[in-house]
Amino acid sequence: MKLRWRMLLAALAGGAAVFGMAPFDLWPLLLVALGVLAWLVDGAAETRRPKRDAALTGWAFGFAYFAGGFYWVGEAFYVDPATIWLMPFAVTLLPAGMALYYALAAFLARALPQRGPAFALVFAAVFAAVEFLRGWLFTGFPWNLFGATFIGSGIDQGAAVVGLYGLTLAALVAGFALYPLVTFRLGWRHIVPAALGTLFLGGSWAYGALRAPLPAPTETLIRVVQPDNPQSEKTKPDYGRRLWQRLMGLTNAEGAENIDIFVWPEGVTPFLMDETPEALQVIGDNLTRGQILIAGSARRIRLADVTRYYNSLFVVDDAGQIAAVYDKAQLVPFGEYMPFPGFFQALGIDILNARVADSFTAGPGLQTLKIGALPAFSALICYEALFPAAVTAEPRPAWLANITDDSWFGTQTGPWQHLTMARFRAIEEGLPLVRAATTGVSAVIDADGGIVDATALGEAVKIDANLPGARSPTIFAQFKHFIFWLCLGAVFALGLVLTKRPGRSKT
Repeated sequence: MKLRWRMLLAALAGGAAVFGMAPFDLWPLLLVALGVLAWLVDGAAETRRPKRDAALTGWAFGFAYFAGGFYWVGEAFYVDPATIWLMPFAVTLLPAGMALYYALAAFLARALPQRGPAFALVFAAVFAAVEFLRGWLFTGFPWNLFGATFIGSGIDQGAAVVGLYGLTLAALVAGFALYPLVTFRLGWRHIVPAALGTLFLGGSWAYGALRAPLPAPTETLIRVVQPDNPQSEKTKPDYGRRLWQRLMGLTNAEGAENIDIFVWPEGVTPFLMDETPEALQVIGDNLTRGQILIAGSARRIRLADVTRYYNSLFVVDDAGQIAAVYDKAQLVPFGEYMPFPGFFQALGIDILNARVADSFTAGPGLQTLKIGALPAFSALICYEALFPAAVTAEPRPAWLANITDDSWFGTQTGPWQHLTMARFRAIEEGLPLVRAATTGVSAVIDADGGIVDATALGEAVKIDANLPGARSPTIFAQFKHFIFWLCLGAVFALGLVLTKRPGRSKT
C-alpha cells in the first residue's frame, strides 16, 4: 500500500475514533478504529522506510482524531476580533502538535521486530506509555484519553483500580487485538491479544457490577449555580450588573435557607472578589447559620516590581469574610499563561506579547479546605480536573469541588468531554464531585461517576442536591498509577513471549 493511501485510511480511522468520545460514547467504534490503526502501522514493516511510514501513519490518525475532538477550541477566538486571525492556527497546529505523540508511538513500536499478534500487544504497551507522556510533558494535556470512551458503560468502574490510563491501555489492547483476528489465520497467537483485551474489559465491568452499593447521600445540601454567561455577553454594556443580579437571584431562589454550601463557577465575578468589600457584604447578608459560598474569581498581589494575577477559588462565610482561598496550580498553556515567554516576545507580535503580560501565576498546589463543621473538599479549577491521581491532598477530602468556565468550549462536544473527565476523577478517587460551569454542563456526580443531577447547556439554572456519600479510598487512590504500570509491563512482556523466533514453524 502506498504511503498516501495508508495515511488516508489512518485519518479516516482517526476521524471515526472521535465518535468514541463524549457526547457519542460509541466505544465499539473506537475499538474498530484502533484495530485499523494497528493493521496499518504493522503493515508499514513491509515498506522501504518502515519507521518513517509508521510514524506518518500514526500522525495522520492522531491529526484527524485531535482535529475532530478539539475543533471547539476555535470558538474562543471569535470572542475578541483581535484574535480571530489566530483561529486557523489554533485548530490546525494544536491537533498537529498532539498528533506527534501518536507518531512517536507508531515509530517506537515499528522500530521493534514484532509482527501480527505480538506487535498488537507491544504497540498497545508503547502507545499507552506515550499517552501517559502526553498527560505529563509540558504540564500535560490528557484530553480524550481512549479509556474515556467507556464512561457509563460499566467498564468505566475499572478506573477505581487502574485509573483512566489503565482503561486506555485496555482499550488499546482490545482494539489492536481485532486486526490479528481478521487475518483468517487463527492460530493460538492470534487469539491471545483478543483474550487479554476481553479479560481487561470484562474484568473492569465485573468489578463494577460486584462493588458494594454506594454510601447513602449526606445531609449536606448543596446548591450549584449556573448563570449562563457566554463569552459573547462579556463585551456588552452593563454586563457586570446583569451577571451579578443573575448570580444572586439564583443563589437566593426558593429554598436557599436550607442550603449549606452554594457553588458558583470559575472566574464568574465581574470584579476581584477580595478587593470588593461591598460585594462580600452583600454575600454575607444573604448567608445564614453557617452557610458558605464557593466562588471563582481572579485575584492579584501587588509587589514592589510586579503585579501577579491568580485564578482563584474563594470561600465566603456568613459574615461576608473570606474564609479560605485556593489558587489554581495547573494552568492552561497558551490560555492562562504563555510557555517560553522569551520566544514569543522575540516574535514581536503585539497580541502574543499581551498574552505573556496577562499570564496568571500558578498557585502552590492542591489543598484540602475545611470550613467549620462542613465536609472538607478539594478544589479543582477547570483544567485541573483532567489529571488522574492529581486531584487530592492530605488529609483526604470528603468531596471534590470543580468550578469551571466552559463558555470557552462552545456548545457542542467540548463541554461534554470535559464533564466526562471530571466523572472519571470521581470514579478513581471514590469521591463525589460537584461541578459548577458558567454555561454548562453543571452536575452533581456520585462516587462512582454517576450523574445525580445535571443542567443542560446554555441555561441559567440552579441544582439543589444532597452531597453524595464518599467511598473508602479506592485501590487507585491508594496506589495511584502503580497497577497501570504493572499491567503495561505485563502486556509488553506477553508481546515479547508471542514473538516468533527464527526457524520456528508458522502457526
